[in-house]
Amino acid sequence: MTHTTHLSALGAPVIDDALAPWQNAIYNGNLAFESGELNIARDHYTQASGCAETLLTQFANLPLNPTVIDTLEHCIAAFVVATLNLADTFKVMQKPEQACSWLCYAHQRLSHLLMHPEQQVRTHVLHHHHKTYFELVKFAKMSSAFPTLINRINQLLAEHPHKTQLLH
Repeated sequence: MTHTTHLSALGAPVIDDALAPWQNAIYNGNLAFESGELNIARDHYTQASGCAETLLTQFANLPLNPTVIDTLEHCIAAFVVATLNLADTFKVMQKPEQACSWLCYAHQRLSHLLMHPEQQVRTHVLHHHHKTYFELVKFAKMSSAFPTLINRINQLLAEHPHKTQLLH
């Protein structure tokens, strides 16, 4: 299943322009995924994830104002969409280790953003942090034949015991 998000609600053309490469990569990745061209989808989703993460890092380090906070919200969503699509692609390719790596990476990246000094940013991050947690749990339930992956997920979730629980 490919994920998508709508980012056109922004009034600032800056974020639309900044996210244009992400939107193009997600669109092309979704087309390739739906056509069964999984290697091409993987490449587009990898590009989208990198683009979103770069923007996320840039905007997270700017002085905060309402526009920057709004932009960060969209960058967080873009990053999560791209990494979840990438994980889904690896699942379909029957490469659970890579799928697990991307799911863990997304959750870990958001866990670090939960330490942001601005409450509004943490609130936006928390919404998506719950999504990545849910995807990790779902993945672990479907991957009982891979105890090393479940251990890896448990180790990640143990790093943030106040936000998550261990899987058994």
